[in-house]
Amino acid sequence: MGNRQTVNLENIVKRKCLLIIFYLAFLHGISFAGDAGSRAAFTRGGWAGSSYVGMGMAGEIVANDVFAIYWNPAGLNELKGRKVLTEKEIRDKASKGKAGEISESDLIRFTDETVEKNVFQVGASGAKLGAEMDAGFSGLAFSLYKGVFGIGMYSLVSRGIEERDNNGNLVSENLKYVGAESFLSYGWSTGIASIGFSLKGLYEKIGNVEYAGAGSDFGMQVYFLPFLKVGFVIQDIGSGLTPYGDQGEVRKKYDFALPSLKVGASITSDTGLTIAFTGVKRLEQKKYQVNTGLKYILTQSAVVYAGMHNSNFSSGFTLKLFNFDLSYAFTIDSINFGYNNIVSIAILF
Repeated sequence: MGNRQTVNLENIVKRKCLLIIFYLAFLHGISFAGDAGSRAAFTRGGWAGSSYVGMGMAGEIVANDVFAIYWNPAGLNELKGRKVLTEKEIRDKASKGKAGEISESDLIRFTDETVEKNVFQVGASGAKLGAEMDAGFSGLAFSLYKGVFGIGMYSLVSRGIEERDNNGNLVSENLKYVGAESFLSYGWSTGIASIGFSLKGLYEKIGNVEYAGAGSDFGMQVYFLPFLKVGFVIQDIGSGLTPYGDQGEVRKKYDFALPSLKVGASITSDTGLTIAFTGVKRLEQKKYQVNTGLKYILTQSAVVYAGMHNSNFSSGFTLKLFNFDLSYAFTIDSINFGYNNIVSIAILF
């Protein structure tokens, strides 16, 4: 009787999760300015973790390491299972007669009571962008209570920007732009779904004018089947910026940024292939964006990626050496069709 009630509860929760996901995917009944920009748009760059960039920036669904701080804080919870074998590795060992190397925690890796509890991971990535910009991310994640806590920093810097006066006359060609956000994130499991949230501090500098603000992200990931995962993220909830300090004639007003809604799914096969896609709705815009990505595990030490982001191709690879993940990704820049290169490293203790 108890098992039947548990199954019914899981089905109810999964149905509610689906309703939430579809509701978020099509939520745009309020009238917004068509295709306008958003305040604090630098938060949407997505240059965090080479593997997710290589997968067409569909990281909201597949993020499962320290870079989940940026992509989807719900993915932080999956770090607790990173020290156990994957399903493909278990089958490979069993087929080679190495069943003795498969532990009980490997066999039931999705059971919250038995997976590795104490984890600590640090990671960093740096990107050289074709639009004459640089981006970087650094973070750490560790077990805390029943989930995983993360601290991170994301930044975007552009130099050599033209500055013009009200009459259109060139004033300077060396204007500098800086956008940065700091994260305090937490992800945990309800037994059926992983849930996560982030509190964010925002900073922006345009020339000599500085802005500060705050915001938040919320996300969820659900395994509907061992091979099928769905999820969503609401990015930049309540985010906004206001000038601070002595900024002369700049009016001190808190400008809110409209959130982005992201929903998607991933499917993983027994052969080590993962297919992921996300739909993105930025509430100040009329159009949708679709990102797709592929991940293929060649060996226990090598993984390759490919994807499409905003109709631009991306690819990459990861080399796994002991507890080190060394990754590289290449994409076509969506602004000037130049080349974007990003490298990252993550170390699991």
